[in-house]
Amino acid sequence: MGTGASGAGVDWSNSIVIQYLGGAALCIALVIILVVLFVRMQKIRRECRQTLAKRYSSGDIICHDNMANYLGMESFKGKQTRGNGVLVLAQRELYFLRLLPRMELCIPLKRIKRVMTPSSFLGKSVLKPLLKVDFHDEDGILNSVAWHIKDMDTFKNSLRLQMKKIGPRKKK
Repeated sequence: MGTGASGAGVDWSNSIVIQYLGGAALCIALVIILVVLFVRMQKIRRECRQTLAKRYSSGDIICHDNMANYLGMESFKGKQTRGNGVLVLAQRELYFLRLLPRMELCIPLKRIKRVMTPSSFLGKSVLKPLLKVDFHDEDGILNSVAWHIKDMDTFKNSLRLQMKKIGPRKKK
């Protein structure tokens, strides 16, 4: 018996055409998702650059890391989100701007007590040395924070040198 012009009797569920169309639709959806994510990240980075431009003149920045990985702050314990952002060493402060979810942290260099490079922080590790900073918060309570950064030696040495230029922390 013939299938006729209507295609009756043809099983389209395993058709190679349907499989290709499904694969093409999936690929198109993935490309659209990637484009949306790319555009969103570009917007976030633009906002980050604007925030930094408002905060610093180019001569204020000693060094920076555009993809610093924030591992957390000791006082927050386990109630925090890791994330990437920009870590800036400026003339008088260490400043971090996490991209997502957005968070800012500013530590005046005069409040920094110690700079270390442990392999883990708060039970978290990236299997490379971390930049850990012990500092006194606004209330004078000792706290610490850590990041993984690409050029650890340069950043650590620049931070220590700048802390010496600023002078010792004054006791309250």
